[in-house]
Amino acid sequence: MGGARSRGVRTVAGVMLAGLLAAACADGDVRPQAAATGAPPRTGELTWGTCPEPSEAEAQVWGAAEHRPAYARHAARLRCGTLTVPADWTAPQGRRLELAVALLPSTGDGPAEPLALNPGGPGVSGRLMPIGIASGGARALLDRYDLVGLDVRGTGRSGPATCPAAESLDAGPQPAAPTHRTARAYWNRLARAHATCAEADPARLASLTTTNAAHDLDALRRALRAPRLHYYGVSWGTSLGATYRTLFPTHSGRTLLESVVSPDPDLRGLLDGVTRAREQRFEHFTAWLAARSDRYGLGITADEVRTRLLSLRERLTTRPLRTSDGTYGRVETDQYLDSEPADRAGAGAALSSLARGRAPAGGGDGKPRAAAPPLVAPFAGTALLCSQVTHAASFAEQWSAYGERRTAYPVLGATRPMFPGSGEVPGTSTCAGLPAPERPPVEPGRADGPLLLVAHRDEVITPLPWARAMRARTGGSLLVVGDGEHGGMAGGGCAERVVGFFAGEEGAAVEGGVCEP
Repeated sequence: MGGARSRGVRTVAGVMLAGLLAAACADGDVRPQAAATGAPPRTGELTWGTCPEPSEAEAQVWGAAEHRPAYARHAARLRCGTLTVPADWTAPQGRRLELAVALLPSTGDGPAEPLALNPGGPGVSGRLMPIGIASGGARALLDRYDLVGLDVRGTGRSGPATCPAAESLDAGPQPAAPTHRTARAYWNRLARAHATCAEADPARLASLTTTNAAHDLDALRRALRAPRLHYYGVSWGTSLGATYRTLFPTHSGRTLLESVVSPDPDLRGLLDGVTRAREQRFEHFTAWLAARSDRYGLGITADEVRTRLLSLRERLTTRPLRTSDGTYGRVETDQYLDSEPADRAGAGAALSSLARGRAPAGGGDGKPRAAAPPLVAPFAGTALLCSQVTHAASFAEQWSAYGERRTAYPVLGATRPMFPGSGEVPGTSTCAGLPAPERPPVEPGRADGPLLLVAHRDEVITPLPWARAMRARTGGSLLVVGDGEHGGMAGGGCAERVVGFFAGEEGAAVEGGVCEP
């Protein structure tokens, strides 16, 4: 659910050029305070210090590859510090954590308020997100806001929580659809790994909740001496933002939630919703191919294309095409059938070649892509997500739900849902073996500050109906971006709507609005 993969704040291919300026602390009138010495920091204290040098992956993701001069300019002005918070906000005098914070000061002439940013994941390091935002299409936000990045507890430089036994677990080669036996075996292995890590420090695991993270945000607001906190969150960051608004309604400023996670915490419903959206996207793909039958030759109606593609998949399932470029069977075909709207031309060409018994030229757009730089803390992300969902602990329930999805959605129901709550093996959950949260997730509610919910019309990780469901609980306005991206509005063709909303411009958050990037 991380928004870091999309335009403007997405992961960037390639290698960072040598000699690129590292993030350094501010000088002149924005020079940070010296790090405190002597007594340990008090709870709620924000201590400024020297900015650590970013990793190569951090620099790439947050602008070095796409916007090198802007990245270097903003990195040189960055202020860095640590915020001391309780591990458990219900026991504020107990164990403490130090969270990594970075602030990019406003370049405007007037007083600036803080705008907190979160890229999602959950578990993506967000400390340097201010540089990514300021280097892209929403750079004008710096005219009136201090942009604030935070590594959520357990992630990045905020005491990263790890579980090596789970993170190194190899699901092995995946067949077209797992059997009950193979799925159960994977579930058991993952559950044992999680149980071992949970037993090592149960209090630490119990502290990794969205509710605690929302309390951390308000501690940050108080440390910055701000009467209200403005907020822009993507993907899981929308859950964090909705929780913050609900718990601290009078301190919530302008809030933009993009690629909105469903307010319904039931994991079964979440995986059903993602699979339904993928099935609908496939139907749109067949209509698109039919309208271009002269180019792809897969049928002149959507029904003809659908029949031919499913027949092709059956053939390649039983008799994979083996070529010098690789083998093309059920798994590869499913990748093409599940292509994003931006990849339709390449996927259509690949499927057309396969239908003629030929290997796709260059592998086609549906082939697996390069892995993103390692900015995600997997175990912390799993714990944060699982603190927000219910009905996740039973293999029997997850396997039963998987069987129902395969029946209801015959094209893509057998494949792994595109949601982090799904295990590597379809029919399993990443929450296997984790203890149930001590307290239920916060039910999203209403708050004082203006709220804009943003959904991308054709995306499937956080489908459009989820934003509509969230709006029914929280109020606010809904803006639909006419593409299939997951996040990325601040760096794409609709970035001016982000700037307009946070500037309070009339019409920037009109209910029922649409933006075509």
